[in-house]
Amino acid sequence: MIKAIWNTPWTFMRWLRLLIGMYLLVTAYLEWDFMALIVGGLFTFLALLNQGCGSGSCAVPKK
Repeated sequence: MIKAIWNTPWTFMRWLRLLIGMYLLVTAYLEWDFMALIVGGLFTFLALLNQGCGSGSCAVPKK
């Protein structure tokens, strides 16, 4: 699984999601903010697994 994470192409949007997630996780730790922890964890998780619509991959296929 780790190979799959690092071998897939890292686009700008994926890096941006990772940076936002890491920023929110650090902010959550420093400020003891539970909501920032949840959102930061979600952004980091989505960036690492390359999920979500950040790269425009959530379009409905044409028939």
